[in-house]
Amino acid sequence: MHPRGPQPPSVYWVRRIVALLVIVALLLAGRWAFYRVTRSSTPVASPSASSTPTVTPTPTVTPSPSATKATVTPSKSASASPSASTLRDCKDADIKVTASTDAATYVVGSTPKLRMRIQNISSTPCRRDLGAAANELVITSGTAHVWSSDDCNPATTKDVQTMQPDQSYSVTVTWLGRLSAKGCPANQPYAQPGSYKLTGRNGGVTSAPAIFALTQG
Repeated sequence: MHPRGPQPPSVYWVRRIVALLVIVALLLAGRWAFYRVTRSSTPVASPSASSTPTVTPTPTVTPSPSATKATVTPSKSASASPSASTLRDCKDADIKVTASTDAATYVVGSTPKLRMRIQNISSTPCRRDLGAAANELVITSGTAHVWSSDDCNPATTKDVQTMQPDQSYSVTVTWLGRLSAKGCPANQPYAQPGSYKLTGRNGGVTSAPAIFALTQG
């Protein structure tokens, strides 16, 4: 505690303080190095699959209008549009029938092309029998029966079709120019010169008459 030597005591105290500071600095440096090594050598545990919660997003399903209330109707064929069996039947008021010929005048013995057009004039789809049993083309002269498509070709075939609004179907028949009667008697004579009316019928709907003429030629 009492420095001895040729130097003043303050010199020895300064030397002791410097030496002490060096020792403290060395101790602190060693401790810091030890702590760093110890910390870096400690394994860091990675979360395992069992300790980490797995979040699976649940999809949100928004029901479409068709999925809120499903109606299953058996049908012969699948369709993306509503099944034809679920549609209403066309009323006679929904249907318009138009009759026409491919010319206004024919020579006796000609074979006029007769056409009937069936159209859905309603604003909604509906089902209509367009088969031969539901259709008829008739030619008259005054009040006399001249020819009918059903006289020689009676049919019982049905063909129910879905008709969209404003959709139409056409039927074309070739008339051989001869008279006809029920039962289709053979060797009927040709229709004679004059004025004739053609009407078309689908179910209970009859067209306005289409006028045409036969001439002697």
